[in-house]
Amino acid sequence: MRFPPLTPVVRTLLLIFLASFVAQLVSDVWLSGRLYELLALSVYPGQPRLANLWQVLTYPFAQIPGPQGVSSFLFGAFFFYWIVASFEERHGKRWTLRVLGMSLVGASLPALAVGFVVGGRLSGFSFLTFGVLAAGVWMARILRQRIALFGQWEMTPTQLLLLFVALPVLEFLATKNALLLVADLGALGGGILFVELLSRPKDDGGGSRPRKSSGARKNPHGLRAIKGGKDDDPPGWLN
Repeated sequence: MRFPPLTPVVRTLLLIFLASFVAQLVSDVWLSGRLYELLALSVYPGQPRLANLWQVLTYPFAQIPGPQGVSSFLFGAFFFYWIVASFEERHGKRWTLRVLGMSLVGASLPALAVGFVVGGRLSGFSFLTFGVLAAGVWMARILRQRIALFGQWEMTPTQLLLLFVALPVLEFLATKNALLLVADLGALGGGILFVELLSRPKDDGGGSRPRKSSGARKNPHGLRAIKGGKDDDPPGWLN
């Protein structure tokens, strides 16, 4: 199992996540403020609010202020670092920012739509981790590669994606939080859509092409790619 270096995008985002969490602890625990409520996406059935305009962008920085929030933040930050830094190390800053943006859009729009029907509250950045995971696994699927989860359990990308779908469903059964369910699934879809758009062959009209990576192929987030299928050599536009 290999841990990646702390890459620029991940380092910056983790510092922002930490600073916002500390600010929420000081505000809501010590000063009886309402910073968490201001940042979290709070939606009421049939009642769009002005705050929802910024909350669709700020809810990743909202963490429940309290003892439970501390452990949740630490675990979430670790997996965010491990998965997103691995992706950034392999594909670079620009691709990482794009897939994070696609994950945010894929999570926020369905969550907002469902919230106006059933209501609910959404906070945290776990869906961003899910979106990057989905992008990495979908790349392996396109390249016809199998994956060894944590280097131990060999799975197909499709099997792993089914596992990623099952986890939010189980969490929904435990929490009844429909917004969290659709946000996680929407982020998965955003990560997959990012790869699908990227993987379309470019025309010869002078458009930019994804850069080629050098050296041996690496697989991010503790997933070891096992070459197989008909094409062991990936097409250049996805390399």
